[in-house]
Parts: sequence; structure tokens; C-alpha cells
Amino acid sequence: MKSFAAIALSLILTFGVVSSVYGQIMPFRTYSIEQGLSESVVHSLLQDDKGYIWLGTGFGLNRFDGVEFKKWYEEDGLPNNRVNALEQSKDGRLWIGTDRGIAYMEADSIHTEPEFELLRESVVLSIYEDYEGSVWIATEGSGLWRFDGPQQFMNVSQEYGFRDLMARSVTGTGEGKIWIGTASGLFGYDGETFKKYRSRDGVSEVPVNELKVDPDGKLWMATEAGLITYLNGESEIFHTDAGLNDCRIHSLSLSGDGVWIGTERGASFFNGISFENYSSENGLNAITVYDTLVDREGNVWLATLGGGANMFLGELFKNYNVDTGLSNNMVVGFEEDTSGNIWVATYGGGILRYNGEEFIQYREEDGLVDDKTYVIKEDSDGRIWIGTRSGISIYEDGNFETLESPGTPFNMVRDIFEDEESGDIWIATYNSGVFRYDGESAEQFDTRSGLLNNTVMKIRKDSSGQMIFATYGGIAMLKDGSFNHLTVADGLPNNGVIHIHIDHEGTLWASTFSGIASYDGEDLNAVTTSAQSNTISYFTIQDAENGYWVGTNRGIYQFDPEQFFSAETRVERIKSFKLFDKNQGLVANELNAGGGLLATDGTLWLGSVEGISHFFPDRITTNQTPPGIEFEEIMMSGELQKQLSGTEFGNEQNFLQISFTGLSFESPEQILYEYRLAGLEDEWQTTRDRTVRYTSLPPNEYRFRIRAYNADGLQSSEEAVFAFTIHPPIWQQWWFFALLTAAVFGLIFFYYRHFKARKQIDIERMRVQIASDLHDDVGSSLTELALQTDFLMAGDISDELRDTLQQLGSQSRKIVSSLDDIVWSIDSRNDTAGDVTDRMQDYINQVFRAGGPKVNYHFDNLKMDDRLPVHIKENIYLIFKESINNIAKHSNADQVDVMFAYDGKSYRLKVKDNGTASNGTRKSGQGLRNIELRSNRIGGEVEIRNSDGFTVHVVGTV
Repeated sequence: MKSFAAIALSLILTFGVVSSVYGQIMPFRTYSIEQGLSESVVHSLLQDDKGYIWLGTGFGLNRFDGVEFKKWYEEDGLPNNRVNALEQSKDGRLWIGTDRGIAYMEADSIHTEPEFELLRESVVLSIYEDYEGSVWIATEGSGLWRFDGPQQFMNVSQEYGFRDLMARSVTGTGEGKIWIGTASGLFGYDGETFKKYRSRDGVSEVPVNELKVDPDGKLWMATEAGLITYLNGESEIFHTDAGLNDCRIHSLSLSGDGVWIGTERGASFFNGISFENYSSENGLNAITVYDTLVDREGNVWLATLGGGANMFLGELFKNYNVDTGLSNNMVVGFEEDTSGNIWVATYGGGILRYNGEEFIQYREEDGLVDDKTYVIKEDSDGRIWIGTRSGISIYEDGNFETLESPGTPFNMVRDIFEDEESGDIWIATYNSGVFRYDGESAEQFDTRSGLLNNTVMKIRKDSSGQMIFATYGGIAMLKDGSFNHLTVADGLPNNGVIHIHIDHEGTLWASTFSGIASYDGEDLNAVTTSAQSNTISYFTIQDAENGYWVGTNRGIYQFDPEQFFSAETRVERIKSFKLFDKNQGLVANELNAGGGLLATDGTLWLGSVEGISHFFPDRITTNQTPPGIEFEEIMMSGELQKQLSGTEFGNEQNFLQISFTGLSFESPEQILYEYRLAGLEDEWQTTRDRTVRYTSLPPNEYRFRIRAYNADGLQSSEEAVFAFTIHPPIWQQWWFFALLTAAVFGLIFFYYRHFKARKQIDIERMRVQIASDLHDDVGSSLTELALQTDFLMAGDISDELRDTLQQLGSQSRKIVSSLDDIVWSIDSRNDTAGDVTDRMQDYINQVFRAGGPKVNYHFDNLKMDDRLPVHIKENIYLIFKESINNIAKHSNADQVDVMFAYDGKSYRLKVKDNGTASNGTRKSGQGLRNIELRSNRIGGEVEIRNSDGFTVHVVGTV
């Protein structure tokens, strides 16, 4: 008979080693000093109307946006650094209760009222605003206070004789009833009476730490004797006998489906029937929970003693590691057998079998060929094949057998695939290609046979009978003894293919070192336009609901191919992915090749470098709460900006840096931002960063707009907007352009006037010089010539010569007369209106010497000093001469009217007589033609009339 020890050893070898710890780790996200919290002891929690989470700690007040903490201390205005209570009133003020009184925050600044000095030595433990806007303050030792505004601050409990009341919590109902939890029990105040509730009123007289009223008016009490409810004079108590983890309760929060409770031994959730408890054994990093909060997205926050704030991530994942039953945290493969057991391959810890309650370990000492395993596969006969670093073990009927095949290097086995049609077993290795094993011998396929690389990671067979291999050289497809390949040249993201999966429609999905791709037999479509394409993709799985899951080095992605490939915008493409990582409860972000299994119950088993996550996709809920969007900091050229509109900057202030946050705590790292700077950008930009920068902005009017999308793609209900103007430099201002233009035109005008004046002076000097020369030289010579002819005619000459000399003298005097007119016109000293009229009178006196008609001059309104342009003066005078000559030759008039007018812009000449045609018929001779010609030269209009006297009338403008 065998000894008891031998029997025990035999049982161990047969059935493996049963893990001594079968617990599971629930996912909690921790925010403590390492993440930026000011202190690890958190006393109070609050979410404000914008969405920020406020944490009152033992050392300072903290505001959390999902990524960063902003802190306030005594030097910032806090009455004391220990913050015990927080409340936001309807006017937006954040009320802060500390160990030395109360204050409130408004616009990021902490304020106090003079009345609050009465509480400078009081410990404030609870604050509540009622429906009328009164703020109630529960203090330890000085009772209950009410604040209704400046100079309206009173100690309510003292008014009713409760001088030293140890008030710990205060709340109220919509009807105005105020409930007070104290160290000695429950009190109530209805505006008229302040009453202590005793056992005869149906309430246990135990210390009450926190109070909450549900929508039905039921009062919930966190006491040191358990959870108590009270309604209409009846109470009910729940303690450890009902499943509560500890009767010493610090806090409670009401949610839509139950009550979260913070105790001395962790947290509990009460659904109205039973309690679900969470402690350090389940992943909570501190045992004492001071406060609880259910935020507007449904996330549960737990304020702890020494562990900071813990956020409960729900029950999407149940995690296992070496502390909860695994033999090794490096999990690289799974298989579900026909009995529903989950087999786990670890690299260094052998294999495990999970029967739903416990992990059973199998190691080398149990007959496994190597503890460094890669893959587990159940064949059609129910045998378990285990591929390891050193060979293949087959587990059957409680025994391990090592597969032997002479000359075949079954080392580093990465996949095992059974061809159920032929019965062949295909074996993929890391460096020896792939083998087809028929039960007796193995045929090797490697680069000599047509593979592009000898590292083969996965094997599949499609509906056409084609064998498909994922290799580090691309995808190899074997049919009828020949290989075809898909590589980066065909559109693969990377030739390093880690996994292949054939979905329900027959589409092949390849997971590579640079993302995933799909192949339908004709088209290869790589997923390369999103951030997810830059990750290492270890496997792709399609679940029973046609959902796709991609395991990566960043976590596991839920992927919607239809949305991705039909997306028209980058935002839509990004939204086709949703990431689940450590922030959602995954045991580790780095998954492993082969570390994915879709179980028959629809759950996913995920292997990582830090253990196993059992994932429950059917528990996924869509976050229907739009994220908030707030500016954190706006800097313009290093200067902080607080005004969001109407801000104006000079041209040198053109470097804009804006920091912002999307307020969603479920997956803060997955918030997507879409922004646009109108005035510079026509298209919306996307980013996951929380800061954008614009350098060297040109002058313009700008409007920066930003909106946020949560992890489920829900857009923020509002946008954050910053509107501002950058003015152009002085030399680009419109008034500077106008001034510069005026200056340029002024200079041009000045230069032109100066040049014109200089030129005019030079011309006038030249005119004077020419006139003088003509008069002195030519005129003198002609006069001398006329005198010489007269002298010669006085002598004894022939008649013929005398006639010639007479003609010569007459012509010389005529030329002198004409020259005199020319000299007068040229001389600039004769350019005034007075010179013209003097010349006219001189000429009339010369023509009508004696017995001529009476001449009437009409020069009364003429400004004699006004200067006329030379061509106007000359032609007006010559027209006048022709008119006078015409009268002198042809008219029998006894009266002549001469009128000349000039105002600097227009001129008018009129010569009229009262004669008849008795001296001869006037005709349109050369003189009248000259008048018309000269009038046209100066742009004037001339009218010549022969009826009712002779009239010449010329009108024109300069």
C-alpha cells in the first residue's frame, strides 16, 4: 500500500497545483500625491456646475480637471489648510469649511465676510444651501449657523439652547426642514422648533456623521452604528449582519441605483437589498473612506485616509495576477476547452486552468516540457496541445506527453492549428517556419519553400481551403503547393504581421507592428489615418455581436470598421475607435501577442505583461453626459488674459498660447479637441493635447473656438470662445496710410508748386528778357530802317525808287506795330487784368484818334491785380483788336461798349457798337475768322452778330 505522502504527490502531479488565492482585483484609479494631489488624506469631495472635481485634503484645497490639480492654501486665503467640507451655492460660490472657520471662492479667489470671524476658532464639518439660498454651517462645538447675507449670520442652535452642539452634518428637504447630524444623534429644525430625535421618535441615539435626503424624502444617515434610514417616524438600520463591511460609516452618496457608503473598512454599495463591499483586497489602496461622490457621469469617487482619491471604474474588468492566483504575470495565450475551462499560457509560469472559481497550475514538475509557454490548443479529440520554447506538450487524461518528431525543431512554437478536414496539425515557429504534422512526420515550409520570413506567428484557413500564415515578412497564402504574398507593397501597414483573423464575412484582418488592415480577397485596406495606426497591434477579434476588438500595446480598442471607412472627417475616423486601458480598469496597457480570447459566453480574456483581465463587453455603457470645456490659461506674449472677448493687442503681442480642458473623468486621456482660430484658419483642427500655440499672428480680428468630444464621441454642449484683435503696426494703420498719402501728395504738390513757381519765374524772366531783346534790338532796328527810308526819300531819287522806299518804310512801321503787340504779350510784367484793360484803352485811343465813336468801358467789377494765363491774355487782346479794327473799318457807329470780366476761373469779353451797315456791308472776312480761331484756341465760345450793331461776345473758362 502506498503511503499517504506518495498518494498526495501523485495527486499533485496529476491535477496540478491549486492556487491558494482565488480573489480578483477590481479596477480603481488612484489620484494621490504622485499624481499631483496636495495631500494623501482627503476629507471631502464635490463636483461643481462646470464639472471640476474639488477635493478638500488635510493640507490644502485641490481642483481637478481629470489631468492636473490646481491648489490653494492659507497663503491664498484659506482660513486653514485642513479642508473638511465643500458646497457650491446657486450663485456659483464654492463654500469651504476648514478647521478654523469658513470662506468662499469666487472667480478663483478666496473671500471671507466680517461675520465669519465668529467661526475662526470653530471646526466646520458640513455646509448646506437650502432652497431659499440660506447657507447652513455645521460646526464641532459651536453648533449650527445660518448665513443669509452680510450682517445676517446667526447661531441657530444656540438660539434654542443648544450652546455646545457637536454638529457634524447638515442637510434639508425641499419643504424647508433642516436635518442636523451630531455626535449625540439626530436633530431637526423646521423654522420654529429645534428638536432632538430620540429612541421614542423611532431614531437610534447614535453619532451621525453624514446625512442625505433622497427624492422620496427618506433620510439616510451614516452613523457609527451602521446605515440608518428614517421616514415618517419609522427607521431601519443596516449593519454587518446585513452584509455591510463595517458599522463605522463616515459618508454616503445617493445614486440612481443605490447608495455608496464610506466606512472604516473600505467602501460598500447598497442596492436596497444587499451590500457589495470593496476593500484593499479588491484594489482599493486605503482602508478608511472619509467621503464618497457620484459625479454627473456616474463615476464613483472615494476620499480615503492616506490613499488620496480613488475612482471606482466599475465591473468591466476583473483582473488577476500573481497575488490572486496566477503563476506568472506574463500571459501570452488562452484556450477554452469543450468543458468551458479557460487555459492560460504564461511565459515562465507554465500553464493554468481556470474552472470559474480557481486557477490550477501545471509546471515542468508536472510533466510540462518547458515553463516558458506560448500557445494552448485543444484538438478535436479533446487533447490539449501546449507550444513552448523547447517543444510541444500534449495533455491528455491528466498526463503530459512531449511530441517527438525526429529531425523536426519544434522549438519556440507560436501557434498550433488543426485542419479538421485533413486531420493535419500545422505548427508555427518563431524561427523555423511552419510545419505540417500528420501524426507521424512533419513537413517543413520556410523561406526555401516560398515563405518570405521564417518567423510565423499565426495560422488560419479560409473557406477556399487556402492556408494563411502571419509572418514577419508579410502574409503568406499557401494553396496547391504554391505561395502568394501580401506585403507593404500591396498596402500592408507593416510586414511584421503578428496575428490574422477571419471574420464572419470571410474578411481577413491582419494585426501588424503598425496597425491593422483588412483584406477581402481583392482589396487590402490599411487603417492608417488615425492615431491607433501607430500602435503595435497584437490581435484582432470579432465578437458575436459583430464588434471588433484590437489588442495593442496601449490597451484594447473597440473598433467600428464601417464607420471608419465611411468617415468623411478626421473626427469621425477617430471616433470609430474607443480605447479601454488601465484608466478603465485593464490590468496593464501592454497586451501580448496571442493574448486574446473570445469565450463562448461573449467575454474576452486578455493577457498582458502584468496579468489577466477578464473583460465583459456587455457591461459597456455609453457616456451620455457631454464633456465640459473650459479655458485653463490664455497667454498672449507671456501675459495672462482673463477677459474672453473684446481684448485688443498691439502688433508686437502676437504669440498666443491657450491651455484648456475637457471635463470628462471617465476617460480624460481620450478626450478629443476640435478647434479653429477664425481669422487664420478655415478648417477645424483636432488634437488630444490640452495646449495650442500660434506664433507671429498677423494683424486681424480673431475668434478662437474649441469644443470637446468624450471617449464615446459625444460633443460638448457648448464651445469655449476667446475673441480678440491684433492691431496692425503704426505703418499699417489706415490713418497712417491716410497721413502718409496726404504727406506724399503734399510733398508732390509742394514740389510741383515749387517747381512750377520756379519754372514760372524762369519763364517770366525769359519772357521779360525776350520782350526786352525784341523791343531793344529788333524794334530799334526796324524803327531805324523806317527812318532811313524817310531820309532817303527826302533826297533826289527816281519815282520808282521813291515808291519802293515808301513801301519799305510803311512795312517797317507796320512790323514795329505788330512787334509791339508781341512784346507786350511776351512780357510777364503785363499779365494782370489791369495791364490788359490798359492795353485795350491805348489801342482804342490809337485807332479812334479824333472824331471816332464814343467808347464806354465796363471794367467796374474787375480785379486789376488778377493774373491771366499768357495764352488767355494774348488771344483775348487779339480778339479785341480784331473787333475794334472791324468797327473802325466797317461801322458807322458813334458809340462802342467794351466789357471785360475775369474772376480767376472764367472770363468774358464783349465788344458791341450801335452802328449800321452804312459804311459798307460787313462780311465774314479774315478778321472774323481770326476771332473764331483765337476763341477756339483758348476753349471759349464766341458769338458774332451783325444785326442791331456789331457784337463780338466771347465766354470761356480757364
